[in-house]
Amino acid sequence: MKKSILIVSLLCAFGFSLSGNAMPKTLLTSTAVLACGQATPTTDPNFCPTFKAVAQCHCVSSGLPAGMCQDMSLLYQRMVSMFGSIQKACEYQHDTSIQNCVNDWNCYRIGGTDSTGGLCSSTGRAC
Repeated sequence: MKKSILIVSLLCAFGFSLSGNAMPKTLLTSTAVLACGQATPTTDPNFCPTFKAVAQCHCVSSGLPAGMCQDMSLLYQRMVSMFGSIQKACEYQHDTSIQNCVNDWNCYRIGGTDSTGGLCSSTGRAC
């Protein structure tokens, strides 16, 4: 079964560069994924709450203050601001495929269908 791994771990490099921590990105990403788990697939009825929980976990474990990790819209805006687009942000991370990353964020924010035609959250509604 296809599992989606949260993409916010790509913020690890940003969060730790601000705090001055010199830990390698690959170690940060691996540690964050293990600690935060995975969101359910985009077509699962529980996608929205699991994606949000895992995104917030990755955000906090990246070193950003918990208060900065609560608003998913701001989190998305930070990623796009940092990388220029969700595509570029997804290309930067290595926790999941680029397409899975894009699907996750698109389903969370916009709804509709993922790139394979599956209904986001089984209803097509955005989170």
